[in-house]
Amino acid sequence: MKPILEAINVAANSSIKVETYDNNTFCESTGWHVHPEFELVFVRNGSGCLNIGSKKHDYSDGTLVFLGGNIPHADFGNKDYPDNLEVVVQFKKDFLEEKLRAFPELDGIKKVIQKSRQALVFDTKTKKSLWQQFERFEHLDNQGKLLNLLNILDYLSKFGVCTPLFDTLVLSEFRKDEIGRLEEIFEYVNNHYQKNISISVISSQLALTPNSFCRFFKKMTKRRFMDFVNEFRISKAVEFFNENNTVIADVMYNSGFNDASYFTKQFKKYQGITPSQYLKQRYRPTA
Repeated sequence: MKPILEAINVAANSSIKVETYDNNTFCESTGWHVHPEFELVFVRNGSGCLNIGSKKHDYSDGTLVFLGGNIPHADFGNKDYPDNLEVVVQFKKDFLEEKLRAFPELDGIKKVIQKSRQALVFDTKTKKSLWQQFERFEHLDNQGKLLNLLNILDYLSKFGVCTPLFDTLVLSEFRKDEIGRLEEIFEYVNNHYQKNISISVISSQLALTPNSFCRFFKKMTKRRFMDFVNEFRISKAVEFFNENNTVIADVMYNSGFNDASYFTKQFKKYQGITPSQYLKQRYRPTA
């Protein structure tokens, strides 16, 4: 089965995306999927099966896995124990090719990132040595998250014991030009979500007709383009709410919506509750 291409929303003011899940905020399943971003996943405990490319790898006491971009995979975590923790760190290839390249001192980190294109599964000792640093992500600001990731990668490059799942680089089931075109679309939405997004404008930039553009996007992601845009904008709205922006109208406009009832409808569609309910839950006074 061909994987679905997933869009990773890395905030404009950050080089990485970090999501932390416990047993109550379990990572929503995306099924068999692929994305251009590198992905480092920590699962504290429990058992499961890693489905990565053509390989399957069982684990019984959590796992720590590092994937290069464009490697098809299924979800990794489990709900075996109430104290389980899953941390997912994702970053784009320019993190390696542009940002880290400026520092020769980080050569070891660059090598372990490059090696992740073979899909690395680290041993239990390595995972347990790093669990406190992964747990720390949830309480850090963007600068702290970046420094914490560099510390983790430094440890992995020096002391990490891992097994590559593949002897050579994994070849994507998608053509390079297809992936490049989809990355352009994701980047366009990331840069223009606050403005009016026109299918005719973005399709012309890709030298496609609007109908060809819509067919291409549906083929690659199994979803309509404007559904993707709305979900992306709602994810941005959640970011704004979580940054102590509590005026719903401001968040609505900043995330690209102009109609309050439509914003509420889309927010409930993707978050399960209305914006006002989300704010009440997040900022409810503690006793």
